[in-house]
Amino acid sequence: MRGTWAVVMSLVMAAAAAAQEARAGRFNLLDGPTAGVGEEQQQKDQERVVKVAGSPLQDELPHGESNKPMWSDHRPSPTTRIYLQVDSGEVEFEQWVDIRIKKDTHAGKEVRLSEEFEFGLGSRFQLDLYANSIFEGAGQASTLDVRSWAAEIRYALADWGVIWGNPTLYFEYIIWNNGGNGNGDGATSSIEPKLLLGGDILPALHWGMNFFVEHTTNGSVLEMGATGTVFYTVLDKYLNIGATLKTVYESDELPGGTHDRSRELYLGPSFQLRMAPYQSEVISNGQKTPVTKTRAHVDFEPLIGLTGHSKRAMILFVFGWDF
Repeated sequence: MRGTWAVVMSLVMAAAAAAQEARAGRFNLLDGPTAGVGEEQQQKDQERVVKVAGSPLQDELPHGESNKPMWSDHRPSPTTRIYLQVDSGEVEFEQWVDIRIKKDTHAGKEVRLSEEFEFGLGSRFQLDLYANSIFEGAGQASTLDVRSWAAEIRYALADWGVIWGNPTLYFEYIIWNNGGNGNGDGATSSIEPKLLLGGDILPALHWGMNFFVEHTTNGSVLEMGATGTVFYTVLDKYLNIGATLKTVYESDELPGGTHDRSRELYLGPSFQLRMAPYQSEVISNGQKTPVTKTRAHVDFEPLIGLTGHSKRAMILFVFGWDF
């Protein structure tokens, strides 16, 4: 199964890269005998941008160095990532609270906390740095420990709208803390590649999908799965509501070479409220355009477990602030 996932992800990434190169090739022929083809494609792209910018919703306004829409400036879902959140020179902080309610009522609650800084590096690159901790609720025996530290790099293969699904490559390196109750599975580190997809369905209606594989460097744990989110702009610039689906397959190596395997499936609503508005300007279609931006956002996503291996619920809160 691991090999199949690797082949599928490789083919998707290769196809996306080929599409980008093909597009670049058309534009490089503007001075040659087939210049008309490039001009025609350029005109179509310009018509697409003007059409999107003509939407009555500010959330649809394309802007910045990658021409991405305003709705993508904040993380639309805690579970599903889409494209890039920050442009060159921008910084965002996010505080995560991930509450996991187990089916065994005697097992207590598990709360995962994460602090994340996101940096826009330019040229469609983004760097994220995390510090992760875990709280195990068990009455007087409750513990709070550092779980891990992580760094993540994202690269969008093209400007927004150039390739279907706006494919973005994601790679995360995780260093585990195996002391105390860090739950590091005995591994010193893990790697996690992801393919991020997302885009527009209709004005105000958007989608995102992720495919991921996480593997400890000592081979003890393999986790793979997919997420999908659809969300709608209820109040332009301020409120999105949607639904999220997540599926995870996990294989843990036990002493003696046996494996403990689980298949989890979660479904639930997704909400995003944006706050702290301020007036600003963005470059859209080559012109300065006045807009109302928001510095803060709160995401709330309560997911219910649907399989026997799933937890009873996973409840995620994210508070973000743009600098």
